[in-house]
Amino acid sequence: MLDKLARTRRQFVLSTTVLAAFSVIVMGFVLYEANIIQFNNDIASEDLRSAVEDHPEVKEYLETEHQNEAHFITIANIIKNDQQESLGQTMLWATIPVVAVAATLGYLVARMLLRPVREAYEAQERFIGDAAHELRNPLATMSAVVQNAGRKKKNTQADFDKYMLQIRRQLGRMVRINEDLLYLERNIDNDNEVEANLSELIMDVIEDMQPHATDRKLSFDLNIEDNVTSDISAKDFVRMARNLVENAIKYSKKSSKKVGVSLSTNKGKVILSVSDQGIGIPEADLESVRERFFRASNVSDMPGSGLGLSIVQKVVEGRGGNFDVQSEENKGTTITVSV
Repeated sequence: MLDKLARTRRQFVLSTTVLAAFSVIVMGFVLYEANIIQFNNDIASEDLRSAVEDHPEVKEYLETEHQNEAHFITIANIIKNDQQESLGQTMLWATIPVVAVAATLGYLVARMLLRPVREAYEAQERFIGDAAHELRNPLATMSAVVQNAGRKKKNTQADFDKYMLQIRRQLGRMVRINEDLLYLERNIDNDNEVEANLSELIMDVIEDMQPHATDRKLSFDLNIEDNVTSDISAKDFVRMARNLVENAIKYSKKSSKKVGVSLSTNKGKVILSVSDQGIGIPEADLESVRERFFRASNVSDMPGSGLGLSIVQKVVEGRGGNFDVQSEENKGTTITVSV
């Protein structure tokens, strides 16, 4: 958002500079014409003689017909008044487009300047609303646990252990949501001096997620190229990869056997692909899966915050990459990112 504001500021400065230059040119032209015709009082004898100084024939004629000088001055004033009237109309017609252009540019620049401000305001409202909505559920659960504990006259150690386990789970969920939201609000760092070995990082992610896969009786089908490196932030890559692998495990069906993970390079881009044989995404929901807190209609009864693919989208956009989702309900999903 700060980049958008900076870009808008530069555009505003450029637009106002162009407008000012255009106005100066037009007004300079008008003043030049006015200086030639000279807006002043009626022409006097000295003005008439000065005007014909460079025309010897006219000067000689005026000297010869000196007695008719008053008539010549009258004629000169009539001509000058006519020219002044014409110049006044020219200035009017020259001013109208200048004002129109200035007003139009001002309107466009104002709209352009306010757009990122409006987007920032809407994003802030959405952030607050989404955070409040998602944090409400774990808070309500913890409140219910505390109330249940208070209703019992005697609580055994087993009861306390059960209550603490429920509270810890909800606190962990709140912490995870908070971390994800804060991550989505920060800028992606694209200025890493040291390249990360993504092959090692993706294997670390696989190792961390192995217990979850084992619990679901899933195996990993790996196709990882050796020594794939990139200047992408290691933390960003791990967070993105972890979300993709975690989703693939979570949404795999009981009959699923494996989760596929591949990492390769193509034309200077890193390609990460994660596939599952899971419940898939309904076609009507495919366009919305990247939005914050959006959850597909067929996973509403499963745990999750709906921020995983938003984080992936954040990383991909920050790197100027591509994010492709191929899914068919009840058959599986393949997500491929290029960064």
